[in-house]
Amino acid sequence: MDNGAYQKYKQENPDVYTPLTTYDYLDLFVHQLTLTEWVLCGVAVALAVFALYKIFFQRKDKKHEDPHD
Repeated sequence: MDNGAYQKYKQENPDVYTPLTTYDYLDLFVHQLTLTEWVLCGVAVALAVFALYKIFFQRKDKKHEDPHD
């Protein structure tokens, strides 16, 4: 029906399925972090700890406030 055009196309452009395991340079997980990445992780953890501290200790302070001040 297509006068063999599809077969010709398949011969000129074969399907290539290369599994990811053949690529040595492809690494899904980074095994070493740079100094900048460590600093960013440290800042993120410090901000999270600070936020949790503010959330829990501000609530305790508000409970003990005298509303008649």
